[in-house]
Amino acid sequence: MSLGKDLATIRKSQHLTLEDIQNAIKIPIATLQSIENDTIFSQTKESKTYIRSFVRSYARQLQINDQKIIKALDAVEEGNYKGQLLADTEPIADRPPEDPAHFTDTKTPATTSPEESTSSQPIQKKPSKPNISTPDTPNKANPAPSLGSIDWADMGKRINPGSRNTKVWLIIVIIAFIAAIGVSGYIYSEEIAGFFTSDISESEPPDEISNEAFPVDSTAINNEDPSAGQDVAADTPREQLTQSPSLEDTLTVAVYAAYGILDPVRVTSDFNDRINPFWMEQGEAYNFDFRDTLLVRGQYSNLILLFNGHVIENPRQNYFSEAYNSILISRSILNQPQYLAEPPEEFPLEVAPPDSIVYRISF
Repeated sequence: MSLGKDLATIRKSQHLTLEDIQNAIKIPIATLQSIENDTIFSQTKESKTYIRSFVRSYARQLQINDQKIIKALDAVEEGNYKGQLLADTEPIADRPPEDPAHFTDTKTPATTSPEESTSSQPIQKKPSKPNISTPDTPNKANPAPSLGSIDWADMGKRINPGSRNTKVWLIIVIIAFIAAIGVSGYIYSEEIAGFFTSDISESEPPDEISNEAFPVDSTAINNEDPSAGQDVAADTPREQLTQSPSLEDTLTVAVYAAYGILDPVRVTSDFNDRINPFWMEQGEAYNFDFRDTLLVRGQYSNLILLFNGHVIENPRQNYFSEAYNSILISRSILNQPQYLAEPPEEFPLEVAPPDSIVYRISF
């Protein structure tokens, strides 16, 4: 006996298909098949946490008690599983025969009794009436031959040349438009080139002046007090410190399952605009990249959002979007001094920092 076969037996007894399970829990068909043939426990590269989460979600859809499936998973990992799950659940033979009777009742109308067949024979006489009335439809169409005097071929010849002429004129207009663009580009190419060369020439003189000024400054520095050079050198770090930091093109926000499991959390990045579900155990954190917007939907009371080591305060109350039914984190929200500052040395909340931060998401 194996856990996957027992789950498949329970699913079939409930008249459910793998597609029904996939539509309900959003797990790929291939993963569900690997659960039923037990290859997920031996050949998959997923971690035990993901495997247990997949199997528990599958069993939950079959209305199996969570504690029973956990015991069955523990038995599989220990190598002593002997059909405990199927023994704990209600046997298929003990189920009330309501569904089979229901299905047999639905089929009985197709195989009617002799009495019903004889009673239906008078009804079969009714289709003969439409057969009698069918000749009426051609009779109604009999006046159509009066249109035979129209020369349809001649009318087609009159219409087709006009449509061909419009296509020819359309092609001519397109060619003329392209030719006009090419001619105008050739005529004004010199002016455009002169515009760019004038910009370059105007930008060069300041460089020459600055280069000529360097020797004069060097001689002046030799004659002046050495402390002046130290003042100039001391000013440069101050200018660098006053420059405000800016956001990069690609932003990264971490979703941290701080207060419980996320089963699952659904994240949508503008890199692909596709909803991706993730099952996270408590203490795990995943990094997600995006350009301008990131959508997060799940158990909001169990998660914390982090950016640059800083906690995004109250995202559910402050940044929830009714249109997307999710928390919407945008570039403008993160472009604030408190998020651009250096990360704090200690975790800012009373809860412990993440046990692990996974950067496994590549959109």
